[in-house]
Amino acid sequence: MGDEAEGVYQDATPLGKTTRFGFRRPQGIKFGALPDPVKHMPDFITTTHLVEVCGLGRDGILKSIKVSKYEALKLWDKIAKQLGLLGVCVFVWNSSTRQFIVLNWKAIVDEVAYSKRKHGGPLAFENDGNEYYPLDWERLKDKAQLVGAWD
Repeated sequence: MGDEAEGVYQDATPLGKTTRFGFRRPQGIKFGALPDPVKHMPDFITTTHLVEVCGLGRDGILKSIKVSKYEALKLWDKIAKQLGLLGVCVFVWNSSTRQFIVLNWKAIVDEVAYSKRKHGGPLAFENDGNEYYPLDWERLKDKAQLVGAWD
């Protein structure tokens, strides 16, 4: 889903001109050995934001905000502001509805807090135990700065 979501983001350019910022399948180093803020650099940069791109499918639950990614993006939001940008924003592509949304970082923080209250903390994937915050598409869409469709 990530590649598809990034392709839609690059085609739709909802935040204007953009260029890659974070790593894309780096080679030559053991990526897992890097610190989380390096592993979870936002995907793109515009003249106003660092942009994290995520995708979700039929169940309508965003599962790609893992605990480690969330903590790293909190740091990147601070760094972005120190650099004179507005912060981190998150682009979410829903392949099932063919819609995308753009959320500011505060909306993500609010939805993570809601998820923690609702579920008693993060959930964990059965296959690898990685913890994530399940975020509901409809709630995210209600908080989005921008909602768009893409085909």
